[in-house]
Amino acid sequence: MKRVSLLLGAFLLLGVLAGCGGGSSPSNTGSNGGGSSGGGSTPPPLPAGAELLYVGDNVGVIHGFAVDPNTDTPTALMPTVPVTNQAAASDVALQADLGTMILYATSSGLGDPNLVPILIDHKTGALSASGSQTLSVAPLGLAKAPGGGSSGSGCCLYVFGNAAELFQFTINSFNGGLTQKTPAITLPCIPHGLAAAPSGSWLGMTCDGSSGGEVVGLVRDPLTGAVGMPVAVPTGGGSPQGIRVTPDGKFVVVANQATNNVSVFSLDSSTDALTAVPGSPFASGTQPAPVAIDPPLVAGTTSSGKFAFVGDTGGNSLSTYTIDSAGNLTPVGVPTPLGTNAQPSSIAVDPQGKFVFVSIVPREMAGFTLDSSTGTLTPIPGSPFAVGAVTRGMVFIP
Repeated sequence: MKRVSLLLGAFLLLGVLAGCGGGSSPSNTGSNGGGSSGGGSTPPPLPAGAELLYVGDNVGVIHGFAVDPNTDTPTALMPTVPVTNQAAASDVALQADLGTMILYATSSGLGDPNLVPILIDHKTGALSASGSQTLSVAPLGLAKAPGGGSSGSGCCLYVFGNAAELFQFTINSFNGGLTQKTPAITLPCIPHGLAAAPSGSWLGMTCDGSSGGEVVGLVRDPLTGAVGMPVAVPTGGGSPQGIRVTPDGKFVVVANQATNNVSVFSLDSSTDALTAVPGSPFASGTQPAPVAIDPPLVAGTTSSGKFAFVGDTGGNSLSTYTIDSAGNLTPVGVPTPLGTNAQPSSIAVDPQGKFVFVSIVPREMAGFTLDSSTGTLTPIPGSPFAVGAVTRGMVFIP
């Protein structure tokens, strides 16, 4: 019922905003914050069956693309959209409330709004801000946890920055607006990455803790968002970065950048306790950081949580692994090269399990088709694709 309310509210608000069009280019990030797409003509409709891919850059701007399922080619949506004013314009992280019309964006600067919920027009891909928040620390990442709350609100969006605390927000189910819950959640260390279990009952953060690389887990109430005391578990590696939970909620995958390996933990569905799977950590490419897992099963797909993708920032490559029923990782061939100085920072797998896109430093993104049976990646003709700025966070919208 909460999702229905959110969809209806978004539809109503988008109806009011229809025809706004327009926007700002990367050179115009000094305009008023919030990514409003005001002024100009109405964008054209998307190709039939196209999926939306949004890419953040290092100067506070979101770039939109429509990925045509027939040609596999991403087509840039114009115009680009600034997340905020110039004072807070920096690396953009993105999170989608998949299945709805909301995109959440942070820009890791200070002094102006740096957290913005954005409504998505699924007919055109146009973006319209729905309020904003100004955090006292530079936000570096975020995660949406499933769950509901009191009438008219959902729970919750979590944001971390360059401090040992986690910011929690309730979500207005009608327009995606955010309300901060206080005080912030105190953590034992400064997070590097954040992920939520599909059930909404567990949040995990990576950090350099007192025992070395750690995963800090928080058990939460999916209805209220209330969380218990943080529990730290060693990863068995150093400087853990990216963290993701498999779609079935059984396993947690963590990239250990300093020790060139990937840890896998089983996540107990009744206690939310983490236990390292036998053989963990598994060898990886050089300096792994971003992690992605192929998405939950949707109509027409055969892949669901079968593969893990890890970006090797030191090796300028993308490693693919199969995930078996016990959580073991097995490499799929050799790492896929991404080009000189690629330094992958983010990975997005589309909801149909057909495409994998990677943010790379030379103002580009690399795109691949995914063989759902073997995990083999094949470069999309024309890849890598120009974005216009150094790419950071990215996310697909079904």
